Amino acid sequence: MFKILWIIGNGFDINLGLNTGYRSFLLNKYFADGTSNKYRDELVGRLGDFDPGSQSNLWSDLELLLGETTKLYEDDVELFHETFEDIQQQLLEYVAQESQRLPDVFPPATITEFKDSLCLFSRRLAPLDRVDAISELAPLDNAWVSAISLNYTRAFDSFWNAACQNGRLHLQMLGDEVNYYYEDRLLHLHGGVDDLGNGASPVFGVSDHSQISSVPLSNDADFTELWIKSQRNAGILRNNNTQDMADLVSSANLICIYGCSLGRSDAYIWKEVGKNIVSSVTPLYIFDYELPDRRSGSYRRFQKQRQMLIDTFLSVAEIKGSDKELAVKRIVPVESSRLFRFGSRLKLDE
Repeated sequence: MFKILWIIGNGFDINLGLNTGYRSFLLNKYFADGTSNKYRDELVGRLGDFDPGSQSNLWSDLELLLGETTKLYEDDVELFHETFEDIQQQLLEYVAQESQRLPDVFPPATITEFKDSLCLFSRRLAPLDRVDAISELAPLDNAWVSAISLNYTRAFDSFWNAACQNGRLHLQMLGDEVNYYYEDRLLHLHGGVDDLGNGASPVFGVSDHSQISSVPLSNDADFTELWIKSQRNAGILRNNNTQDMADLVSSANLICIYGCSLGRSDAYIWKEVGKNIVSSVTPLYIFDYELPDRRSGSYRRFQKQRQMLIDTFLSVAEIKGSDKELAVKRIVPVESSRLFRFGSRLKLDE
């Protein structure tokens, strides 16, 4: 059994045309003109200097800010909880609002593109990048496809559900043989949100104790149960999502990361991926928006961004020493423009 695992981040939603980035949330919701919020004003006052327009679009930056801010709230920990639970609720409302822009029914061509991207992506790779991928299944062999979504929206789920028919995501013909790609599992590791902005087990926080700047709070079991992601899943929500994530990663024969910033607030995921590629021959494809199309001739920019992606992954996965050489052989950065090319075929409501 050949298992393909996709790890999907907010870049998937942005590629659809949804304005679900961190900076978009700040400008359009949290700091929107005419809004007032005592928690926001208190937070800005404690930070001393915060410019919403200069922030990145990466949610990991907000989560790291959460951890860095803890030292500013040691005098009033309850106020910290209220402040960041307010941020969490507002971002859920914002994400739900953006999700409503998706059509109720996707055009058939976009469903085909979704299935081709998930199952037959290797056909779009450069020849040498394709070597370790699953370009074509051998006769009578099949593959199982799983996905871990890090998004609150159900955008990826909607495509997934529309693409799956009788448990199959795709089929391909090889001569007289028919080979199938089967759906395995779709895991929402960080929960989700419904159309009204109500969170379904939302997980928002940091990866581990080291990302909490306040030493007393990093050693406070009640605090870490709330704001370290794996601890919230296990302690507050009482689910197996973190272990399920680790199981999906460890059993994968091929891993694809799409639309993820490789942020440190998700380091606990990247460490599991790192364990797999170091201890096996599992290739890791990182599809990145900032990676230019090498066919355009931007070779130096491509080279620099490729190295930055590799270095970033090695750092957040904490791959060191002799394991680095093994990992580098497994990591293949690829332009994200090669996948999920919905373009003008997907019309969103304004």
